[in-house]
Amino acid sequence: MTLPPLWGRVVAERPGEGATSPDRALPSPDPLRGPPSPAEGRGGVGATLGKALRRARPHLLVVLPIFLLVIALGFGAAAWRAARDNAAIAALAAGRDVPVSLDAPAQLLLARVQHLARRGVTEEIEPLIESLDRRGETELSARARYALGNARLRQAFDHLERSNLDPAGPLITLARQDYRRALQGRPDLWDAKFNLDVASRLLRDFPEFDRKTGDELKAEPKKIWTEIPGQPRGEP
Repeated sequence: MTLPPLWGRVVAERPGEGATSPDRALPSPDPLRGPPSPAEGRGGVGATLGKALRRARPHLLVVLPIFLLVIALGFGAAAWRAARDNAAIAALAAGRDVPVSLDAPAQLLLARVQHLARRGVTEEIEPLIESLDRRGETELSARARYALGNARLRQAFDHLERSNLDPAGPLITLARQDYRRALQGRPDLWDAKFNLDVASRLLRDFPEFDRKTGDELKAEPKKIWTEIPGQPRGEP
């Protein structure tokens, strides 16, 4: 019995020309390749993120303009409120009466206090100063107290010019309290120190004032008294 040539069997087993086993159809693994590199891992993560972004792109195109519109409206509203408050402050400084609520910005409250103090409407000032105190606006509250003290001291001078000593005494006492409170918040407020000395000299120069009540506010341990020689000069 004669065997067929060996080359015929080899040719018959070439790929595409005959039946092959399943093992021969799969690529053989490379024993020298090892695990995937970090660059290959990052490439896979990047591809995943890219697919996620492509899927989310239609939603982003809808949400992003709305988000930018909300931000623009917020900035626009803040700018409008700032312009409105600045206009009110300017109007008060010019002498025009502008109503201000207790929850208004601190600078606007101070402008309202100064406006009322110039007009001598002291009874409306205390709630505004209390609002500043609740917010912890120490410096602005000190300036407001100083303005209130000036208003009361001017009223006392008006009474003294008309020889009305009875109403002048309590006003001077209240003015001293306001100056002391202002100096508690701002010890470097020289005008308050000077006017405090003026009010104190008035009490010494007019013994007719009733001093039994005294100041309700006790002096701070820190010395805020000023010794200015000569008579008080000018109005506060």
